[in-house]
Amino acid sequence: MSNMQSNNETQAVQVKNHMATRIGFLLIEGFSMLSLSAMTSVFRSANRQKDQNVYSWSYVSYDDNPVTASDGISIPVSMANKDAAKFDYFFVVAGLVFNPPYRSKLNSALHRIASSCTVVGGLSAGPYILARAGLLNGYEFTLHWEYQPAFAEVFPDLTFNQKLNVIDRDRWTSSGGIACMDLALRIVEMEHGRALAHAVANQFQLERVRGILALQRPFELEDYATLPSRLQNSIRIMDANIETPLAIPDIAGQVGMTVRSLERRYKKFLDCGPAAFYRRMRLERARHLLWHTNLSVLEISFMTGFSSPSYMSRMYQVQYGKIPSHERR
Repeated sequence: MSNMQSNNETQAVQVKNHMATRIGFLLIEGFSMLSLSAMTSVFRSANRQKDQNVYSWSYVSYDDNPVTASDGISIPVSMANKDAAKFDYFFVVAGLVFNPPYRSKLNSALHRIASSCTVVGGLSAGPYILARAGLLNGYEFTLHWEYQPAFAEVFPDLTFNQKLNVIDRDRWTSSGGIACMDLALRIVEMEHGRALAHAVANQFQLERVRGILALQRPFELEDYATLPSRLQNSIRIMDANIETPLAIPDIAGQVGMTVRSLERRYKKFLDCGPAAFYRRMRLERARHLLWHTNLSVLEISFMTGFSSPSYMSRMYQVQYGKIPSHERR
C-alpha cells in the first residue's frame, strides 16, 4: 500500500490510542456475506496481531431481527437499532435486495445513525441503499459493477465510478467482495501503520494490497488486463456505447486497426468475432437490467441497442437458453 494518502483521507477518523475503533454494520436482507467477512476478518486479525482489541464491531438491522445473507447464513444483531450511534465507521452491507419494502423506516434509521458517525459507507450494493436515503448526494462513490446499469437508470443525477473502493471525505464505499478487505486494510494502515496492515494481509495470503485507484473488472472482461492494448481499447469503446452500438469498422478505425485485423485478434484472444463479443456485452447489460429493475422488456431492448424487443428476446434465448420474461420470473 502507498504511504501517500489523498486529501479526502485526511478528514478520516483520528485514532484514539486508548480505545477501540468502533465499527457498525447495518445488514440488509440478502446481503453479501463475503463483503462483511472480508472486513471483519481484517479487524479480527489486527486485534490478534496487536494482542488487544483495537477494533470492535456491531451488527444492526432496521427492525432488530436477525438478517439472512444471500448464502442463507443468518446473522443475529448485536445492538438494538435505537442504540446504534457514534461509530467511527458505519457501513451498510447489501446484496440481492437494494430496494426493500421497508425503505422508509430504513432511511429514517440511516439518517439518525449517520448523523452521529464519523464515516458512513456502503459495501457491494450498500451504496444503492445510501443513495435512496440521499446520503451520497455530492459525493464520489462506487458500487458493484453488477448493480451499476440499474443504478444509472434510477439515479441519473448521481455518477459512480469504476474503482474498487472510493474514499471521499466522510463517505467510504466499496464495490464488495474481496475489495472490502482492501478497504479494511486501508483503515488499519491509516490508524496503526503500514507494518500492521501488511502483517494482516500476509495472514490472509494476499500477494498484494490493491491501492485506492484500482478499478473493478466486470466478469465478461475477466481476461481484460492480459489483452493487447488496442483490443482493450476496443472493448472500452464497446462498453461506452451500449445503447447506441457502433459499427465494427468505426471501432476498428478508432483503435487504428483494419476490420480484418481486429477480427483476427478477437478470434485469437477471445475465441469469437468483435460483433459477437459486442452483442454478448449488450445481452449481459440487458440481463442485469432484468434482474435489478422493473423496466419493461421494450425499454431494456432499446437501452441495450436492440432494434426491437422480439429481436433482443431471440438473441437472449440463444445466449442464455431462456426468454427475458422467464429470466425475470
